[in-house]
Amino acid sequence: MDFRVWKLVIAAALFGSLSFSPVASVANTSLDGTSATRPDTRIAATVSGRTGEVYLLRGLMDVFSQGMDTLGRQLDEKGFTTVVTNHSAWPTLAKKITERYKASKYPEPVFLVGHSLGADAVILLCERLAQNGVPVALAVTFDPVHPRVVPTNVKRFVNFYQSNNGWGAAVKPGPGFKATLVNTDLKDRTDIHHTTIDKADFLHTKVIEEMMKLSRPIRRQATG
Repeated sequence: MDFRVWKLVIAAALFGSLSFSPVASVANTSLDGTSATRPDTRIAATVSGRTGEVYLLRGLMDVFSQGMDTLGRQLDEKGFTTVVTNHSAWPTLAKKITERYKASKYPEPVFLVGHSLGADAVILLCERLAQNGVPVALAVTFDPVHPRVVPTNVKRFVNFYQSNNGWGAAVKPGPGFKATLVNTDLKDRTDIHHTTIDKADFLHTKVIEEMMKLSRPIRRQATG
């Protein structure tokens, strides 16, 4: 195991000895679209929303990546459909995203966000979706540890990292990649580091702005 990953494991163990409240997954909608309620013949109420399915991936043991939950809630408030989960769930997400994409006549754009090992998983997820013929409108990574190259199905890739914190790394384009890849090195920001970069408000604002540009208003069925 790489030394940087070992450092993550040790740090997680130390933080785990402290008192933390469990981090709950944020899921605005079920991935398979199923419902336990009986059909309602009344006209369903609708609410304003935004096109775009957003999947946010936390890093190791969900300890350091609670900024993904905060960003997920902010995107919920903007009307996006969001799911927040651990980085290890990326194969399941790939399957669900592919099923939803192929089942929809007008599929919504796919947005992927991840921190640390969750950032690494974002690229793995992009690769699997590329194999399945699913485009990714936007992928955003926060301080990836061992990033792979970006596949050609990604339309826009934004990477926030710190080259001097011992963890983060720049992301490189893969063979045939001709879309947009933006690496932003935040090495001069002494107020953030690997375990807090995902919680930075100014970066959350940038991510939301990116997604707003790539989505449009939509009416969705009200829940609850």
